[in-house]
Amino acid sequence: MNLSYGQAKTGGAGATDWAFGTDLGIATNGQLNANITPLRGDISTATVTSLGVGYSSTINGPIQCSVSGGTGSGAVVTIETTNAGILIADSVINPTASFTTFQNSTILTYDVDNSDYSFVRDTATGANTVSGTTTALTTTSSGSGTGATVLLTITNGSVTNAVISAVGSGYVAGEIISVSVSDMQAAMNVINGGATVILNKIDLFITESNITNGLSRIVNVLNGGSGYTVADVLTLQEIGSTETGTATITVATLGIALSLNSSPNNRYPRAVKVSTGTQAAPKTIEFVGLDDVNVIIGGFVAGGVFPFSFKQIIDAGTDAVLGDITILY
Repeated sequence: MNLSYGQAKTGGAGATDWAFGTDLGIATNGQLNANITPLRGDISTATVTSLGVGYSSTINGPIQCSVSGGTGSGAVVTIETTNAGILIADSVINPTASFTTFQNSTILTYDVDNSDYSFVRDTATGANTVSGTTTALTTTSSGSGTGATVLLTITNGSVTNAVISAVGSGYVAGEIISVSVSDMQAAMNVINGGATVILNKIDLFITESNITNGLSRIVNVLNGGSGYTVADVLTLQEIGSTETGTATITVATLGIALSLNSSPNNRYPRAVKVSTGTQAAPKTIEFVGLDDVNVIIGGFVAGGVFPFSFKQIIDAGTDAVLGDITILY
């Protein structure tokens, strides 16, 4: 009978050789195996390492971020700020963009038509010469925060600085705190030594750099990317924003890897031959059969092919040298 064999492997120490006592099956079926963790892959879960600062408001929901660093690329996550905190005493809090635009427009009006307008103006002369720092002013919040006060610095009729005085509680990034016209006017009267006119309330925007004691984040993976390793530390950059965020996350787990199932469709050797042995002095080889029973077979001579399906060749009872034995599939 003419037998046709495919792949052949010779015993030895090379990368494609086989060794005594190893399973010689070649897996022929692949499947997703959730129990296999690859060395590199897509991000499945991550934990927050550092809260960082420099993100837009997350008070109304999560924001999308790309990531940088680590060994991979392409991941996209969302972060959501949870748990309210207290404000940081003496931290600078900036006016909202709309207030800044309003205040600048009053200055431009003064520059253009000499009508002497400014955000804070002296009612006696109309000049924008009021300057000084207020006492602590009560604020109201657009969110759930309460109790914070601020100190405002006025320079020539314009608000040029604001810092947190009393820290309050229950604040979340994205809230707007405001000082009323009446409270500002009373404070300006003290600074100016007389009546002043306040053109509007002032709105101040709380960012994460103003909050401590309670701020936390939740991170969810939208796109796991590829090529990441467990323990990669990644910096989050808000998508569509000019802000430079500094929060970091650590890769906790990777996605499912494609692994080869070792059963039931392994392909095992179908024959064996040796390159030594004579009729007068044949070689013997000990096999592990497909039924997992060990059997010693003798009579092997150089160049002879013995058809026999088996799982392993083991060292015990074998007088053929490893490098002299070739298996055929």
